Amino acid sequence: MKNFIGKCCFAAACFSIAALCWSAVATVATSSLDTDNPLTVPNVPGYTPEPGVEPNNPLSIPIPPDPPFRDTEWHNADVPNAEYLNRTNPFNFSFLEKGKTYHQLNTPALNIAFFSGDGDGKAIKVRRLKPKTPAPYGWSCPWNDMNQTQSKYPEVLFVAEFREAFMIILSKPCLEFGLELAPNRQNKNFGFRFYVGNYYYDRTRGSTAMLTRTPNGARLYSVQATAPFSVITISRYSEAGDDLSITHDGVALANIRYKLAE
Repeated sequence: MKNFIGKCCFAAACFSIAALCWSAVATVATSSLDTDNPLTVPNVPGYTPEPGVEPNNPLSIPIPPDPPFRDTEWHNADVPNAEYLNRTNPFNFSFLEKGKTYHQLNTPALNIAFFSGDGDGKAIKVRRLKPKTPAPYGWSCPWNDMNQTQSKYPEVLFVAEFREAFMIILSKPCLEFGLELAPNRQNKNFGFRFYVGNYYYDRTRGSTAMLTRTPNGARLYSVQATAPFSVITISRYSEAGDDLSITHDGVALANIRYKLAE
């Protein structure tokens, strides 16, 4: 009997130690200082249209025009200064529910939808993440300093399915569109290019490109054009010597702003 009790006590002690070790590992895996793991879980739940959020008029990739494009004057804002904020409107996505994924986001003024970057019309999904909240429902890392972005801890849209490129389709033509972007993987530099018009769909073109980093390395990507556009393409670019085996594990978008074409 004594041997049986002793064995039970020993097993209970082992279980307690194992539980403590698992807890420590779990804490490290979701830490905002972890250099090897992404900030949040890349895999998102299956997409289901939400009544009242995605009505029976879904957006699609427009048919390319003929001729493909024309030259257009454009410029970009490197930082969200007062002039940029005054001439653009914020796209509010705070109504998205915790843990759910969405393909099309609808507001009274503008609807936007997300697609893969190869033009095949494949819908991809985004998820709203709250600042200073653990994964998988939050973005814990600092975004950037106030002079580079609008806020240090914004709410973000997480695009898990982004590998090389993705597209944003607008329900109304715009003359300006901007967003802040940061990679999901930490402590690695990643370059992203931001196109409006995609050089193809809208007979207009404009682009900007910058390096980003997490934490504290989000940057503003914004293009103001003289001709209306309704397609935005975001793609990763590489420079000589980059290790292409290191992926960004998806990206986070914040502080989306736009100016509608009159």
